[in-house]
Amino acid sequence: MTFSIRRKAGAAMIAFALAVNGPYLLLIDRFGYDDVLREPPLEVLRAFQAGGPELILIWLAFAACALSFLWVSAWTGDAVRASGARWPAWAAAAGAASAVAQAVGLSRWPFVVPGLADQALTGDPVQSAAAVAVYQGLHQFAGVAIGEWLGQTLLAAWTLAVGLALVRGPLAAGLWTRALGAVAVILTPLWIVGHAELLATVDPAFPDVQITQWVFTAWLVWLLALGVTWLVLGDRK
Repeated sequence: MTFSIRRKAGAAMIAFALAVNGPYLLLIDRFGYDDVLREPPLEVLRAFQAGGPELILIWLAFAACALSFLWVSAWTGDAVRASGARWPAWAAAAGAASAVAQAVGLSRWPFVVPGLADQALTGDPVQSAAAVAVYQGLHQFAGVAIGEWLGQTLLAAWTLAVGLALVRGPLAAGLWTRALGAVAVILTPLWIVGHAELLATVDPAFPDVQITQWVFTAWLVWLLALGVTWLVLGDRK
């Protein structure tokens, strides 16, 4: 089997989808992610500290997985261009920027939160209150604004670009490929609707539409399906 650029991109998609599930499932099991984030800040920090060094390493692995999407994005763009389909510059930039934004947002957990948790739980009342305040600000800015809103909006834009390439042009060959493209196009607005949950964290007047976790899971399944398709079919139309 010749390892063409499309097969290379497909293999990267499969590796990413499988790799990111490891720390993601561990965080659900060991930390109650992401339901725990809706608890009061002091409870979140207590749960984090209870996880010990192992939880820090899991968060670090999750951030590294997010950053590895740089290669998925780059090789997917190469595969789309090699097929003769149009791959706009904004799509390449969106994929790369999404990887960096989500990695930055997740990196607060292994590198900043441990110290805040220690100060919040063992310091005097003034130190504890200060640590909780810093955690809340950091969580809203690095986590909600950069990691989730910016990172996932950019990822939705990249997904839309791939979806459009699959439903039209040289890559639109066969019902299965077009169906994968249609799924990508459908996921994009659902992702945006899920962002109402992020606005609800700053103002309860916004609807708390908790669908982002399910959309992300569906996106991983889509990415895995596309990766397997490209790996098996290679450059065949």
